[in-house]
Amino acid sequence: MPFITCDLEEGLTDTEKRALVTKMTEITHRCIGSAMEHINVVLREHPASNIGEAGQAGRALISNRKKTARSAAA
Repeated sequence: MPFITCDLEEGLTDTEKRALVTKMTEITHRCIGSAMEHINVVLREHPASNIGEAGQAGRALISNRKKTARSAAA
């Protein structure tokens, strides 16, 4: 029974979270053959200021992507 934990920056919509869980479940099923109903995924969200990437803290990739999308729609 696989148990997958995904730590990510807060800011995804519920729809995006559902899509992420679905894809992670499908890929795990394909790779190791576990029954889909036995694959568990937990998303843990963190503020951008608590995440560092490539030596830089607080890059806010998800929230910056959303700001860019809102600006383009306006």
